[in-house]
Amino acid sequence: MAKKFKKIGENLEVKNIVIHQLLKDAGNRLVNSKAASELLTIGDKEKSFLGNLDRSYHKKSSPIYGIFAEEYPKFRDFLVDYINEEIEFYDFSINVMDHYKKVLEGTIQATGGYMILCEYTNTATENDLLLVLMINNKEGFVVNEDSLTLENIKNLDLSKVDVACLINMTEWNNIENDNPTDRKTYLSFVKGMKNVSYYFMQFIDVDNKNTTTESTNRLIRAIDDFALSQKWERDEKISQRNKVYAYCHECIDQKKEILLSRISNILNPESPDDFLDFASEEEYKVSAIISGDKTRMRFLKTISYSNNDFKIEFDTKMLVDKTIHLDPKTSKLTIKNVPQQLQQKILELNNNAE
Repeated sequence: MAKKFKKIGENLEVKNIVIHQLLKDAGNRLVNSKAASELLTIGDKEKSFLGNLDRSYHKKSSPIYGIFAEEYPKFRDFLVDYINEEIEFYDFSINVMDHYKKVLEGTIQATGGYMILCEYTNTATENDLLLVLMINNKEGFVVNEDSLTLENIKNLDLSKVDVACLINMTEWNNIENDNPTDRKTYLSFVKGMKNVSYYFMQFIDVDNKNTTTESTNRLIRAIDDFALSQKWERDEKISQRNKVYAYCHECIDQKKEILLSRISNILNPESPDDFLDFASEEEYKVSAIISGDKTRMRFLKTISYSNNDFKIEFDTKMLVDKTIHLDPKTSKLTIKNVPQQLQQKILELNNNAE
């Protein structure tokens, strides 16, 4: 029997989609907004668009996770009004557009674009979701500029997206009402090639403004300093770092949250709060939810090799900073900044040989 392929987006129940436009040039505070006259009629094109976007968001991106910070609560308040059925989705979208317009007016380097708001349910996970998406207004392959409707959806690429934020309203409700859930966050966002994340995150009011690289660097530094404070021998330090790497790598691959509490438990199951308290101090400021940079996470790994003639072992960061360099063409391994003590041992051996 031939395998039946799942249709993209067949597990998504699309409720509402609307597109607004905000025109602004970098270096200019003037923002011209154009609101859609109504919500889009949901047909096959709209379902396919959202299906492609949902798949791309979860499969081809590295979301950064957070919650509402409640420092700039306007977006959250508008969403609460909609959830409580005090306003319709269209009115909610107009409020959100006007709010973002004011954010753009206050950000001289910001540019405009198309704002797409999609409300839908993932029937497989039974989660209600809200996606807020910004696409640069020069990338007209998705939106008809006159009618603010969807056109060519096949070319949609998240690298062309300025930024996108996904709000899991089901998890938000669970966390707010202390319902059983393993999650600690309900917001996530991804950005394309442009550096527009800061003012967009302020607009949404996301609490974690650290980049994945910053978040990962803070974690690695905290682990290294914690190892020193615990006076771990090198073998134990390597073993612990490898365990943390395996956990973080799995989370990144499966698009799951990296929890500081889980790492703390890995490092010391008998006293699972020790590293949690250490890494949360002012010096490190490691978040409870860590945004993992897959490339930087490799710094936790140690490379080792031995045969009958020699044994070599070093941290992968020495490859990154070029302290150790491999030329695959000549099979030559070069080591720079050789420690004085090692130099002395080699020189002594050479002198004895003469």
